[in-house]
Amino acid sequence: MEKQFYQQILDDMIRIAKESGELFKNAHAENIDKKLNARDLVTEYDKSVQEFIFSSLSALYPSATLVGEESGDLASYDVENTVAFIIDPIDGTTNFINGLAHSCVCIAYAEYGTVMAGVVYNPYKDHLYSAIRGKGAYFNGVKMQVNDTSIKEGLVGFGTAVYYDELIEQTKRIFGEALVKCNDLRRMGSAGIDIALTASGTFAGFFETRLCPWDFACGILFMEESGGIITDFEGNKLQLNKKSSVLAGNERAYAELFKIINGN
Repeated sequence: MEKQFYQQILDDMIRIAKESGELFKNAHAENIDKKLNARDLVTEYDKSVQEFIFSSLSALYPSATLVGEESGDLASYDVENTVAFIIDPIDGTTNFINGLAHSCVCIAYAEYGTVMAGVVYNPYKDHLYSAIRGKGAYFNGVKMQVNDTSIKEGLVGFGTAVYYDELIEQTKRIFGEALVKCNDLRRMGSAGIDIALTASGTFAGFFETRLCPWDFACGILFMEESGGIITDFEGNKLQLNKKSSVLAGNERAYAELFKIINGN
């Protein structure tokens, strides 16, 4: 019964994510607003896609808490003590605004602070990443597994946290030190996809100085189900009720990036 329950939730999230992706795949960004600053942008599509996801999920799971990027302050939600869906309607909004076809829908289902199911969907490539806790993580139906390469041999994904001026110098330091020690780095503009790429073995590791739970909630599950490690920069478990630094990778790459980040 439990297996059927989580599979049904995953099936519903996949359907809703794909329908949501169709809403913005061929759209043009309009009515752009600033959130934190000139670099943190939201469009009418972010809002309308989130409204669609909320209405779809609430019709199926009326007792669940719905948390989304366009919903406001994280402090107003008690996701560590409730059943919740955590949603990013368009992860990679700046890519979307500029016509770079690299954005995704992220939907995670969590019970009392533990992510039990997750879906990341890139509608431009029809790339679907999905997982149920204890049942593995999958990319378009193929089981995901982190690679076993060091950063010297592999690609490292990263985010610049450009919304937070106080973190720019830290990001620059980590980037500079990682650049000379890894094969190469990639700044793709969607943390949801970046962590999924790490879980699927395309990236050896990933780091960003600050992300929100809707950016990394699915990634927690993907990494754990694919044999990887994901924590904050200090090695602590990620929590779903606050912003956090994020470090993810296979065992070797994670250890190497951890040393760089912490100045060892």
